[in-house]
Amino acid sequence: MNRVIFSILLGCSVLAAQPGTNINAVRAIRLQNFKQNYVGSTIRFIGPGSISVMGVLEDVTDQSLIISHNNSPVAYSHTEIDYIFIDPGFTDLLMAFGVGLLGGTASYMAVIISKEKPHPSVKGVVSSAGTVLAGLAGLKAFYKPIKIDISGKTRK
Repeated sequence: MNRVIFSILLGCSVLAAQPGTNINAVRAIRLQNFKQNYVGSTIRFIGPGSISVMGVLEDVTDQSLIISHNNSPVAYSHTEIDYIFIDPGFTDLLMAFGVGLLGGTASYMAVIISKEKPHPSVKGVVSSAGTVLAGLAGLKAFYKPIKIDISGKTRK
């Protein structure tokens, strides 16, 4: 009986806590974490008037994002910005190619293990197909922009 009451109270407290969350407090925490993790990184966002802005993040203040654009700092108000994107870099591309090479090696090993004396053309076709398929999977998994939500909304 005590477990049932405890479970009901716990469920009610979780459901009641979400609407009472202050959006500005959540946004401030997200902006602080964004500043700590991504200062010096190249970022991209859609600014006021649906203008795409790209530059190196220098600082995040209470009211604006300061971005280095052509080696000069420019401040953009982040009050109307909900999402910021960080484009993938060279290391992400290397990770995707590494997955492709691993897939090619694994498919080559699978052909050698499955057949006693496979024809060289079969080895080439299977390892090429494995490399291409694993490379595509690696590109889809690792080579995509990071989407950072700074809106302050806890639910969609």
